[in-house]
Amino acid sequence: MKVKEIHELDYELWRKIIKLYIDDPLKHVYLLYDIIYELDHTDIYFTLDIDNEIKGYLLIWKAQRVYGIHIWGKAEELISFIPHGSKAIIQVYNRNLLNLIMNHLSNKNVKIKEYLDMAVDEYSFKPYMLEKARRLSENDLRAFLNLKSVQGISLDVETCKELINKWRYYGVFVNNQLVSIACAYVRMPRVWVIGDVFTHPNYRGRGYAKIVTSAITRDAIISSAKALLHVERNNIPAIKVYKSIGYKVINTKPWVIINQ
Repeated sequence: MKVKEIHELDYELWRKIIKLYIDDPLKHVYLLYDIIYELDHTDIYFTLDIDNEIKGYLLIWKAQRVYGIHIWGKAEELISFIPHGSKAIIQVYNRNLLNLIMNHLSNKNVKIKEYLDMAVDEYSFKPYMLEKARRLSENDLRAFLNLKSVQGISLDVETCKELINKWRYYGVFVNNQLVSIACAYVRMPRVWVIGDVFTHPNYRGRGYAKIVTSAITRDAIISSAKALLHVERNNIPAIKVYKSIGYKVINTKPWVIINQ
């Protein structure tokens, strides 16, 4: 195996990356999305065999607060590139790498959690009360900031504006108060990734998470994409919500959570 970095990208490697995505877009959507839209914030390392076929990769997306890391395939040689000293979420696609990753990190602030990948397409989607949700805009910044504060996430106005404009958020309002949100933070021709599903604790159990998740999922379906989301295996209420609108479990994998 040989290692190649993203700054060595050439036509041959690009063609093989595209093939990975076409063959399994649900698995490799982050890889292609970050190359196209987040390359300034992304490091990627590939393992290639003697025929220059991609056998594994390590994808590192560098956000301000937490790194998003994906390690896929035969990537033993790439584990040493996983950064130390930063908060990170590592999605491990190959369980055989888990012990090696933990040995590399050797950090008491590391936890392993099991997550489900769930997906829905136009044939299984069951929309729910779409009319109760509406698309968020810059006019909703104050309400968005307030709900994010309840969520335990402190953001400034400019960051909130960037999120609302870059990602696609839907919300449910009760008496002019934003009480539930969901978004698509990755939008590609074949796959949208749904996330940041959150409902104010005082308004849970009323179906609002189901409504906002349904609304953003509807947009993915209309665009002829599948919708993908991740949920912790122990989060039974959320799993029930997603299954009720047609999501099905397609994979289970460990996430390594690094808290610094």
